Amino acid sequence: MAPFMFIGGEGSVTRNHIDIDMSHVFITQFQGIKHIWLFPWEQSDLLYKLPYNFHSLANVKEPDFDEFPGLKYINGYEAVISPGETLYIPSGWWHYIQYETEGYSVSVRALPSSWLEKWRGFKNMVIIRNFDNLMRNIFKDRWFRHKVKAARSRAEKAIKKQKSFQI
Repeated sequence: MAPFMFIGGEGSVTRNHIDIDMSHVFITQFQGIKHIWLFPWEQSDLLYKLPYNFHSLANVKEPDFDEFPGLKYINGYEAVISPGETLYIPSGWWHYIQYETEGYSVSVRALPSSWLEKWRGFKNMVIIRNFDNLMRNIFKDRWFRHKVKAARSRAEKAIKKQKSFQI
């Protein structure tokens, strides 16, 4: 387990992301109030996950359904934690965090128990991140544009899948 401290001012945000190492996270609020939105890994395409990256394009707090129609189909959780409260974020879950007030928290991370999640974390840290960095250095903005196009294409496929379940 490795603890991390997070400090933020009122209104500051951490954009929607998954943790690169695929850890389970227990986040305890010590001062201030933090608002957290959570989404399962399976909704990555609807969240416009950037390939070879651990962030999504869309703002889940203030969704633009015209630009990101996949957000109409996401199902997640919303939590507000205050001093003395702890929130568990499972391995691979997306989270968007906003400080409602200035404050700080400590998160304790634990590696996942499944070998699949451990492999994903290792692959993300050693292979995926380095590949993405290399491609960004070589292709610069062209690489980012390619990833945005791929994220939008995956979202369109995921939307079609969602629509096929509706009657």
